[in-house]
Amino acid sequence: MSHASKLLLHAISLRLHSAPFGGLEGLSRELRVSRRTLERTVIRDSGKTFRNLREEILVERVTAIFASHPAQPIKELSFDLGYNSPRSFARAVKRACGSSPQELRSRVIHDLLASHNA
Repeated sequence: MSHASKLLLHAISLRLHSAPFGGLEGLSRELRVSRRTLERTVIRDSGKTFRNLREEILVERVTAIFASHPAQPIKELSFDLGYNSPRSFARAVKRACGSSPQELRSRVIHDLLASHNA
């Protein structure tokens, strides 16, 4: 992996961590790199498609937020992460991990309690 490639993948990852709803087109404009270059870099350097990387990062972010703020309302979380509506956020989470945000929160809380009791 070249240095430029590492830097680009890092920039993509940072952007997706701050705004996991972001699409390839917007990211391409923001980074001033062609959409195809972004796609190739992500696949070559992470082994994932852009969509899979974005979904993985979304689940990581949401899981971390639920672990640290389990009572945060889903609506508030969806807007904090940049989604236009709680419904679009719920669809993205469901597509990414197969669970609704509420189900994911329950699983995270259950796992936290289980590790605390172990």
